[in-house]
Formats: sequence, structure tokens, C-alpha cells
Amino acid sequence: MKQTSFARDSATWMTYGLVGFFAFMETVLGPIMPFLRRELDLGYAAASLHFSAFALGAVLLGFFGDRLVGRWGRRAALWGGAFGVAAGALFLISSTSAWGTVPATFAMGICGALVLVTSQAVLSDRHGEYSAVALTESNVTASACAIVAPLLVGASAASGLGWRAALVVPAVALVLLAARYFSQPLDLPTNAAENDAPADAPTLPPLYWAFWTLVALGVASEWCIGYWGADFLADETGLTRPAAATSLTAFFAAMLVGRVASSRLARTLPPAVLLAVTLFVALLGFPLFWLSLGTLLALAGLFLTGLGIGGVYPLGISAAIAAAPGKTDAAAARLAIGGGGAILVAPFVLGALADRVGIGTAFGIVVPMLLAALVLALIAGRRGPQASV
Repeated sequence: MKQTSFARDSATWMTYGLVGFFAFMETVLGPIMPFLRRELDLGYAAASLHFSAFALGAVLLGFFGDRLVGRWGRRAALWGGAFGVAAGALFLISSTSAWGTVPATFAMGICGALVLVTSQAVLSDRHGEYSAVALTESNVTASACAIVAPLLVGASAASGLGWRAALVVPAVALVLLAARYFSQPLDLPTNAAENDAPADAPTLPPLYWAFWTLVALGVASEWCIGYWGADFLADETGLTRPAAATSLTAFFAAMLVGRVASSRLARTLPPAVLLAVTLFVALLGFPLFWLSLGTLLALAGLFLTGLGIGGVYPLGISAAIAAAPGKTDAAAARLAIGGGGAILVAPFVLGALADRVGIGTAFGIVVPMLLAALVLALIAGRRGPQASV
């Protein structure tokens, strides 16, 4: 879709809202887990199954998501996925054992990934050369909602309403979004026939897979820090565990700032160039965090790492989809495999290494992941116009 400037239409705002809803429901699993563990008397291993089930659902959706979108249409896929997440959350909070809560998070993972891949396809096709801006803005919304999730859970629990009350707000928001936008058409562009091509049509190009790998590496780095950053700060810098958990907010806040900055810069710079810059910033910050030369330097490094890593996912998604013209739905669906697989595997690998060599040494795996992603961005940037949006 050719545009002379970036403009947000009703479908854009609707998609932003649904991405924010998904981000809240994904993030809220962490803050509610202590309450769920206590109520259901779960150990750490059993509790971790919820996160694994969510990520596994996203991975599986990546194999057939484009077929669902092709059969149902984008509007049905988007709203069906959103209400599927809500139904899974309802099942989660009403279940009385892990036999119910783990399948509930699995369903949330599948349905949430359907929202994500469909929204990426919608924004990419509607905004064309400005898709990097739209995708980055949608991730800004996601980051803001992710920051709200733990605050809302804590406030609900402290108020006496109970942690489950925190899920009322996104449920109400989804109903309001549906009331306003449910009938919004999501027409495919003029090359719809190409986008509807089956998954066994000509394969996705090598440049796409380079960006796919970059996205997976970026997500793996992000979630290694997101899952284990608080433990690292507590063990390596001497912060108390409450202080370490609170300090991790700097990482997520920096990611939000990075995404806002990326959405602005993406109006004038190609995604491959921005990816190289953001990854370089992350590589500057991570050693300050990892080497723990003092609490203040570690926190400064954590912020700088988040600032750089924040733009990697939306910019990488945009570049990957742009590298596969005419195959938007398939490209977006396969990206869910990389992102979900990274969340499923990378934090587990880091945790397993930490048991053997300590969390300080184990965190070193992030360095080669960021370096490999930077190399891929530099190589892709030399491919010329295809690497930009």
C-alpha cells in the first residue's frame, strides 16, 4: 500500500489496542504467579510450566497461523484470537489445580500469537513503506501495557479486591474495543491473491530468514534479561531481592523509550540501519550490566541495554515481512516460531547454565547472541533496498 506519509486509520488504532491487550495478558502471568503458586501449592518447576505452555502455544501457532488467517479472514482471526485469550484467562483464574491452569496458559499462547501475527500482517500491508513505524508504535503500546500489568496486580491485591480483579480492566477494555471496532473491515491490498498463497508456495527468501534469525536472537536476549535479571542483580550486585526486582523496571522502561525513539527514526532510516544502531547500543550497555563494576554502573548498563534491545523486535519484524513481499501472512506466522521458541528455550538454557557455573558466568551467553544479531543486521543492510521498508 503506497502512502505519501504515515497516517493512522481506524484499523491501525484498533490493532494497537488489541496488541496492547495481548501484551498485558502475556506479561500478567509473571506478577500473578506468586499468588497462584500459594493458592495451588505449586513448586517453582510446576509454576514454570505455565510460561513454557504459553511459549509453546505461540510456537505451534507459527506453523499453521497463516492457514487459519487464510481460511477465516483477518478480522475473524484477530478478534477470535483476542477473545480466545480472554477465555483462556477466565479458565486460568477459575481453575483449582495446575491441570487446569497450565492448559489455560497454553490456549492463551496460541490465541495470543494469532492476535500478534495477524496484527503484524495487517499493519504491514496497510502502511507499506511506513510499516516499520506502525509496527514499532504497536510495540510501544505493548510495552506501556506490559508496565501497567504488575502495577495493576499489586494494586488489586493490596486493595483487598484480590489479584484476579486486575484482569477485569483488560476484559472491559476488550469489550469496549469490540463495541467500537468489531465491524471494522480489514481488507487485503490489491496483491491479496499473493498474500493468500498457501504455505507450500515458493519458499520465503534467504533475506527473510536472516531477519527471522535476528528477531529470534533479539527476543532470546530480551527474555534472558527479563526472566533472570532480578536474580542476577541480587546475586552479583548485593541488592536485596525486592530492590533487585524493582530495579528491573529500568530495563522495561528503557525498552519503552527505545521503541518510541525507533518509531520516530523509522520514518527516515531503513530498519536494517536502525537495527544495527540499536544492537550496537545494547552491546555497549550489556558489559556494564554484566561485569557488575558497581550497582550504579550495573543499573546504567541495564538501562542502556534495554534502550538498545527495545527496538530490535518491531524493527526486525518489519524488515523480515518487507523481505517477503506477497507472503505477509506466512512471514508473520513463521516469525512466531522464532519468537516463541526463543522465549521457550533461551531462559531455560541460561537457568540450566546458572545451576552449573553461576548466574554471573551464565549471563555471558547474551553477548554472542547480540553480536550475531548485529552481524546479521550489517549483512542484511548491504543487500540494498530490500532490507528497508
